[in-house]
Amino acid sequence: MQRTALIFVCLFVAVSAHAATLKMPAAPVIELELGDGEIPRPLSVGLFVPDDVKNEIFVVKTSPFDRIKYPIGGYTVDVFATNLPQVFSKVTDVGGPKAAEVDLVIEVDIVRFEATIPSPASHPYTSTAVYKITVRNSRGVPLLVQTVTGDGQTSEGMLSGFKAKRLAAESAARAMAEAAKQALEALADAPELEEVRKP
Repeated sequence: MQRTALIFVCLFVAVSAHAATLKMPAAPVIELELGDGEIPRPLSVGLFVPDDVKNEIFVVKTSPFDRIKYPIGGYTVDVFATNLPQVFSKVTDVGGPKAAEVDLVIEVDIVRFEATIPSPASHPYTSTAVYKITVRNSRGVPLLVQTVTGDGQTSEGMLSGFKAKRLAAESAARAMAEAAKQALEALADAPELEEVRKP
């Protein structure tokens, strides 16, 4: 009897701990609405995403026993690494807020992320992403700080569990890409960066 109870408890814990990590789509090349200035700007940029942000996971509880994990940190890195070269002539990864080898360091932080799994499941899936972008010169002195918000929504929901995960990932990706789009367009036109040169 005790052995049966123990097996039941172990099974319950295993089930209750189940969490599915979403497979995110590839980061898109975002269509930017840019001004008439020189683009890409003739500046070298280091992309800095702190480790805690890179590894950030957002979890939504979908039932007493199931959770969905959104790998928002990794996707954030991908979307900025893919699209910063549209705005700046050279982009590399750097390990901190200052780097002598570049003109600018752009730090990306996730301020907030929200996602809604609809009920009923046939309704659209929605997500919101908020980024804080800090631009510093090579010595680490802040030049510009901005906060941007992006919303993502699917056109409809789906009752199938497999497609539900795809739609959840799609709405999250749209939100993060929209927030990144706003940040990149602002960086392309930012007058604070006009006179930046490598010291």
